[in-house]
Amino acid sequence: MKIILSKKMGFCFGVKKSVDLAKKNIETSEGKIYMLGPIINNPQVIEYFKKEGAKVVNDLDEIPEKSTVITRAHGVSPLVLHQALKKKLSIINTTCPYVKKVQEIAAYLNKNGYYIVIFGDKIHPEILSLLDVIHNNAIVVSTISEIREISYQKKIGFISQTTKNIYDFKKLSFALLDKTEELRVFNTICKATTERQRSVLELAKQVDIMIVIGGNKSANTSRLAEICQNQGAKTYHIETKNQMKYEWFHPEDKVGIASGASTPDWVINEVIMKLRDWYA
Repeated sequence: MKIILSKKMGFCFGVKKSVDLAKKNIETSEGKIYMLGPIINNPQVIEYFKKEGAKVVNDLDEIPEKSTVITRAHGVSPLVLHQALKKKLSIINTTCPYVKKVQEIAAYLNKNGYYIVIFGDKIHPEILSLLDVIHNNAIVVSTISEIREISYQKKIGFISQTTKNIYDFKKLSFALLDKTEELRVFNTICKATTERQRSVLELAKQVDIMIVIGGNKSANTSRLAEICQNQGAKTYHIETKNQMKYEWFHPEDKVGIASGASTPDWVINEVIMKLRDWYA
């Protein structure tokens, strides 16, 4: 068996920065630390933080006053921040820099009267926090058919969730040209996401099987799996080595390994080692 790794693996810059910031504060905190939702979409990382003493909650009401709260890397709304300050909470804001940039661009478009169209997943945490920033003054789309339903607008601003497929973003951009006099397109898909997508696109062409490692709720990992499937490679999206099955593989296979931006190195290494144990 030949195992080929994607050129881009492990934590991206934004995830690493968020996770490191959370680790540092948990290690130095003398009191209880709360996470307002999973900091990233990777169950293994969340379990690690729980073991280190962090408590994951879904609502500020679950956090006692004057406690410390860690926000998600996907962003946090101004309203939530305001409510946290009213409760005298110490806020560790781990929002990814790329996500912050999208929020800034959206605020600019909103201020300057653009009809805002966002390429994204309607219930993704990044999109929900982004909509809060601009008071829901936007439409979220994911398909060409949804673009066709948009009425003609004088000027449109088009942005994307940071983890979406760059190739689909380009298609939707062209579709919007018929909907407006002025179209401003900001490519807000983060560089790490684009690099990973290009890397797996090439890798999937070279192998028989693709193993894409990452959380089941991770949007960027799901995009990678979709790209691999579209290239015709037999693709398995797994979270850990325990989800792999011996019967998926043959000794003569070429197996490609890729991971989402929130997948830690130790989880990736365990998958590789299990394959080597089976076919050493």
